[in-house]
This record gives sequence, structure tokens and C-alpha cells, in this order.
Amino acid sequence: MRAQLSRRERKKLDAMRHIQQKALDLFDAHGYGHVTIERIAAEADVSPSSVYRYFGTKEQLVLYDEYDPELLAAFDDKLAVHDPVTSLRESLSTAFRSMLDADEDLIRRRMRYTMNEPSVRAEMFRQTSELETELGRLIARHSGRAAEDLDIRVIVAAIMAAFLAALMYWHDSDYQEPLGTIIDRTLDRIGSGLTLD
Repeated sequence: MRAQLSRRERKKLDAMRHIQQKALDLFDAHGYGHVTIERIAAEADVSPSSVYRYFGTKEQLVLYDEYDPELLAAFDDKLAVHDPVTSLRESLSTAFRSMLDADEDLIRRRMRYTMNEPSVRAEMFRQTSELETELGRLIARHSGRAAEDLDIRVIVAAIMAAFLAALMYWHDSDYQEPLGTIIDRTLDRIGSGLTLD
């Protein structure tokens, strides 16, 4: 996937990853609330305007995930032939699983701030609302229904709530299980019709 990007796009992703890592290092050392964008920029050896250009806000330094656009594109592609839950499962293919495994420590570090910093958590919920709208549009386009259709709203709301519950469970259980395992269990639960065994 990354190999399909242009040299310029790869360079941008590398710069963003470098800045995000430096930000997380500073948050770990000094606390999220005590670190400024200016300090992050100095540590990453970039200008503050570069940090703002790439991320926009301090919260986005935590929430940014370079794989989100690829996952969304894969989900869109799979919706052409599968139902939404199967499309999610297919989107989280072996390639994405290997990325999750390789970046699990980074994801865990980001999750701690997402769950524990009120401003980051609030921004996560705002972004979740935007993602719900986008997923609804994608499902509507492939199903021939309106995005406002009740069935689509319920499906999207169930998927998003389930994924948030999975992430919160992963955090609350102190990351005891691999994230991929929890995602699989979550998809199994959604696919089972939400009944308890």
C-alpha cells in the first residue's frame, strides 16, 4: 500500500510519523498538558507551522493514523461485493493485520492519551461522528439506499459503537490481548446478530 504512494507522499508520511513520535515522547516525559506545539516542533527539528500544517491541532498529534485513508478505501472497495460487516473483516486483511502488529506499541501509546486526556477524547468522539457520516454515505452508495435510511443509520451506529467499545475494552484491560484479536472478537459479535451465547 505504501509502495503505491509517490515519493513525495511517502516523504510526507515519514515526516508526520517522525513528528508524532517526538510528540508522544515528550508527552510521556512531561505530560500532555505541559507540552506545546512549539516544543514538539523544536524536538522534531521542524517549524511550528509545519506541525500545524500536517496535524492542525495538538489533539490530532495523538489521533492521527496514517492507515485510516487506506482502510476506508479498502472498505469502500469491499462493499461492492459484501455486506458491511464482511466488508470490514475483508478490509482488515493480512496486510493491515501486519501493520497493526508492527504499530501496536504506537497505537497503545496513542490510546492512553485518547482515553485519558479530555480534549483528545472529545476530539475522538467528534471524528467518530464524521466517520459515521462517511461510512453511511459509502454503504448508501453501494446499496442504492439513501444515507438517511434507518437501516443504514442503525448498521453504521452499531459498527461505530462496537469499535469504540472494543478500543475502550483494550485500554481498560491494560492491553492484555492483541488489538487484532479484539477486533476479530468484535466483528464476530456484530456478525452473530448481537445475541449472547
